[in-house]
Amino acid sequence: MKQSTFTGRIRELRKKSGYTQGDVSKKLNIQRATYSNYENSLRTPPLEVVAALAELYDVSVDYLVLGVDSAAADPLSTKEKRLLDEFSELTEGSKTDVFNYIHFKRMFPS
Repeated sequence: MKQSTFTGRIRELRKKSGYTQGDVSKKLNIQRATYSNYENSLRTPPLEVVAALAELYDVSVDYLVLGVDSAAADPLSTKEKRLLDEFSELTEGSKTDVFNYIHFKRMFPS
């Protein structure tokens, strides 16, 4: 069931990922009690924590905050966007190497 609040969404995503509050707090480098306060609507997380949660769960900040699934408007995941950013910074020769590697992996999957 999709949650209708920020706190419900982060709790649902945490549970679906199999994390405890302690696990998430370690990944975010914050106190467990602080994270618990976010899930229980006792404190509002700063933007950097919201962004870190979106990255951790591979969802958009829009989804966490507004419940809007922006995947329909932007089908690329956070990881795919990071890959494209990294790829765009490669030299042309390195880009060719990446394409050749992808072609090889598709022909001979492991």
